[in-house]
Amino acid sequence: MSKAKRYASKINSSKKRENNIHSGRRKENKKSGIPQCQKILLIIFIIIFIISGVILIRWYYNASKAEEKYEELSNEVTKIENGEETGIDFEKLKNINPDVVGWIKIDGTTIDYPIMKTTNNEYYLKKDIYNNYEQCGSIFLDYKNSPNFTDKNIVIYGHHIKKGIMFADLVKIYDGTLGNDVTVNIYTPEKTMKFKVFSSYETEPEDYSINTNIQENEYNEFTNTLKQRSKIGFNSEFNNSNQILTLSTCDSSGQKRILVHASLEEVK
Repeated sequence: MSKAKRYASKINSSKKRENNIHSGRRKENKKSGIPQCQKILLIIFIIIFIISGVILIRWYYNASKAEEKYEELSNEVTKIENGEETGIDFEKLKNINPDVVGWIKIDGTTIDYPIMKTTNNEYYLKKDIYNNYEQCGSIFLDYKNSPNFTDKNIVIYGHHIKKGIMFADLVKIYDGTLGNDVTVNIYTPEKTMKFKVFSSYETEPEDYSINTNIQENEYNEFTNTLKQRSKIGFNSEFNNSNQILTLSTCDSSGQKRILVHASLEEVK
């Protein structure tokens, strides 16, 4: 072999070695790059998991505190004589907050709360009876309703708190857990109103069922429409009933509404 050929062969061998070295380095870089990306993603997922856990724990803690707060309030203001409930101490409630207009109780549920009312339907979405921020909000009367509960359709709102407080237990009426004979008691400073549930259903957000301005000549058609929507056939005779109560909350997804309608049966 000539010197020129031997020299060219050496150059080619040297280039091959260099190419192999560079190729090896590229492979090492690729191999080391994949685990690094995975580590970054893993760290991100861990951080998201921790933050979500903290938010969930905080939410549950706040909901538990709200539950305790309203249980204590109920014990303080519920009047009891001879072992029986006789009414609500509205003087105490008004001293706490003059926006209190009533109290609602439904046997077999956690619904046992003051009813608030102000000049809009937003304030008590995130405020408690003490005017403090509260993620569970309050139970409140539609601002268009009379505070004396004299309208043909009395509309009351409350959040669906998954812990089972505020208006979450309206689901027990909607799904039939409480049966077909359900009573709702509304206490006011002047009277006690007993309502019998006649309809409950799930619907898209709408204005029809929460219309507070029902006229006398519209009442029968309105209540018949609500009856026809009901998932369950409830025991309600509508004897001499000239008012209805509408309770509204979100479903568990927050996208739809669960409505409960009850007819006035008795006033004391």
